[in-house]
Amino acid sequence: MTKILGIVSILILAAAASALAQSYAITYSDGTVEIKTAKGWSVLSIGDAVPLSATVRVSQSGSLELTKGRARLTILKDGTYEIARLASAAELSGALGAGARISQKLQSLTSDKPTSTTAGGVRAADQSSQAAVTWVDENDEVRSEVVSLLAQKKYLDAAQKLQEALDESPSPAYEQEFAYLAGVAYYGAGQPVRAFRALSKVSPDPSVQWYARYVILKTQLLVDSLDYSGALDILQPFLSANPSGEPAQLAWLLTYYCQKGLGNTSAARAALDTGYQLDPASETANLIDQQRKAQ
Repeated sequence: MTKILGIVSILILAAAASALAQSYAITYSDGTVEIKTAKGWSVLSIGDAVPLSATVRVSQSGSLELTKGRARLTILKDGTYEIARLASAAELSGALGAGARISQKLQSLTSDKPTSTTAGGVRAADQSSQAAVTWVDENDEVRSEVVSLLAQKKYLDAAQKLQEALDESPSPAYEQEFAYLAGVAYYGAGQPVRAFRALSKVSPDPSVQWYARYVILKTQLLVDSLDYSGALDILQPFLSANPSGEPAQLAWLLTYYCQKGLGNTSAARAALDTGYQLDPASETANLIDQQRKAQ
């Protein structure tokens, strides 16, 4: 009898371990996040385990990030979601892990100075106040320090520096770029929800030098959250206005993930071919070619 009880205990523990292995852990949440149970909806918190078979509800302008090993599911909008369906959609698109590669491309393209720096300097020079000149210089210094921190992959340090600068109400041009760079920093730190929140505060003029990178990062975040239609709504007009260059190649790569995630096989293949032909010798073309060969 004792032996039988021991075997039963082992089986129960094994089943529990298997269930835990199939579960996601909540690593970030805001708003209200709940899980559906036999008794109704129960509130979830950071650190809670969410089974693959679960249904969750996000409300009050909430968001949710779940991880299981290296896999991550990101929910950026209110709604009711089946975890198994989200996981299946993420696998179907093939976008798992793509964000890290595209993020590396973004990190290498953050050293340009904002186009407004000279204009800001002229406006300050027109004023007699030395404090105004110093104020502009301080913004430029913050930006240089942040770019250096991003290059060293000190993402959270960069995010903190940017938040401090934003709290001091920089000039509008710098405020927009600082919010964008905060998105870059949070994404590099593996915090996509915070990255999306930062980018939601940005509405840049298409003429700024970092505009293309802002578009790529925002659509990557939408792809990460499986909002393929939302990403395409941004990518398609961007490609119409910017049909060439490496940002366009990245946009076509993201278009591929969107179309594949939506089940549009022919459109996905066409996106890869179009992006690759823009410049077969670029680093992004290598990323595209990996997907073409995997077809």
